[in-house]
Amino acid sequence: MIDEVINLMVDCIKSGGKVLTFGVGGNAANAIHFAAELSGKYEQFDEPLPCICLSENPAILTAITNDFGWEHVFERQVRALAKPGDVIIAFSISSKGEYLRNAFIEAYHRGCTKVLITGLHQEAPEPGGYQNFSKVDLEFCLNSDNTPWVQEEQLRIIHQICGKVKEELSKCPAR
Repeated sequence: MIDEVINLMVDCIKSGGKVLTFGVGGNAANAIHFAAELSGKYEQFDEPLPCICLSENPAILTAITNDFGWEHVFERQVRALAKPGDVIIAFSISSKGEYLRNAFIEAYHRGCTKVLITGLHQEAPEPGGYQNFSKVDLEFCLNSDNTPWVQEEQLRIIHQICGKVKEELSKCPAR
């Protein structure tokens, strides 16, 4: 599964695309860490890669939340920033949240590849429920609702992905 995420990201970046990532709470911290590792230096690979974290700007987060509601906080940013071929990576513990569903639906309409790295996949309790992830292209489910463990595993996954993506792209001629 990690290799699939790596391949998606490498193909996206080689094609001139970018990665958009987000999460809430501790998952926001992991999304910020992910963007920092890609756009900064990771181990010996210092070439910056295009990655934007949608969770890190409090002015944007609070303005959208105030004007449109929390359920639209990432959807609006995806609408503003995403282009066809970009990769959207969301970090979640429970995969239940209307903000997550709305962001993925918007990413789908924008022609982006959607990746969910989650603790649990929650089925919708009823038609029209929050968890309609039929539009997710790749779901990495850790099968746990233990928040600290899931977030630690997410960090391990982040480091594996960043190292391999940077390694693969370092073999390519300058973009």
